[in-house]
This record gives sequence, structure tokens and C-alpha cells, in this order.
Amino acid sequence: MDFSDAPAGSVLTANTPESAFERKAAQWALIKARVDTQTTLLNRLRDDMTADLREVGIQDEKGSYLIELPRPLSVGDKQFKGMKLERYTIQGSDEDEAEVIARDLDVQAKEQNREAVVYERLFPLVRQFDAQEAYVLYQEGMLTDEQMDRIFPETEGFRFKRVPA
Repeated sequence: MDFSDAPAGSVLTANTPESAFERKAAQWALIKARVDTQTTLLNRLRDDMTADLREVGIQDEKGSYLIELPRPLSVGDKQFKGMKLERYTIQGSDEDEAEVIARDLDVQAKEQNREAVVYERLFPLVRQFDAQEAYVLYQEGMLTDEQMDRIFPETEGFRFKRVPA
């Protein structure tokens, strides 16, 4: 983008690339500040309402909490008659517990003269790249600069951020 030699004082009213960009930057900063403020308020409301729902809400058979409003509310084109703190579950995995179980089952299998394969199947040996070892090999002269560049290619990225005054 080419910039003009217009004086800095005329930048807000001038029709130059600098003035157009400055107006966009000012608008972006203003909207960002409003969004940040609104997000903070929204999060506080959410936390307060979560406490209210847990304290006085009616819990359903699935563990969710519900408070019905005295009358339906319309906001924009959406109408709602209550608020719900919906319970959900996420299936996780406990690798430590899986290891204990697998080892116990393999011990039992060996005691019964059966093949012990549970641990091996749950925890297969997997080839894994060791980045630290690449640097050790490089220091030992076994990998070249060119090979290291191929192993660790640079990628380019950009962030949108303000430059402090």
C-alpha cells in the first residue's frame, strides 16, 4: 500500500490510504473494546445465572437445572420461556487405570497358562519421532544444516495485533 505525503493533522479528513486505514483501525479498536466489555459482562451474568440455576432451579432426570420465567421473553426474532443449565457428559479415558487392568489380566492369563496379550494390545509399541535426538545427531555431525532444515521446516503465520504507543 502506497502512502501519501499528506500532513499528519489532515489524516482524519483526507482521502488518502493512511486516512482510510486509520479510520478502519480506530473503528476496529472501538468495536474490539466494546466486544471485550460485553464479553466480560456476559461471562459475569452467565456465572451468576449458573449459581441461581443450581440453587433454585428444578433438576430434571438428566441432571440439568431449569428455571421457567414468569412470562416468555422475546429478543430479536427469538422467544424463550426459561433458562436451562444443561448437564452433559464427556467420555474420557484413564490410561493409568487401563494399564493396571491390563497388567492384572495378563498376570491372570499367565497363571492360567494362557497367552498374556491384553497389555501388548492396549499399549502397542509405536515408533515416535524424537526431535531432541535430531538436535543431538546434528551436534554430533551426523545431520547437516540442509537436513535439519528439511526436518524442521519453517512455517509463516500472521497475527492481527495493535502496536503499542
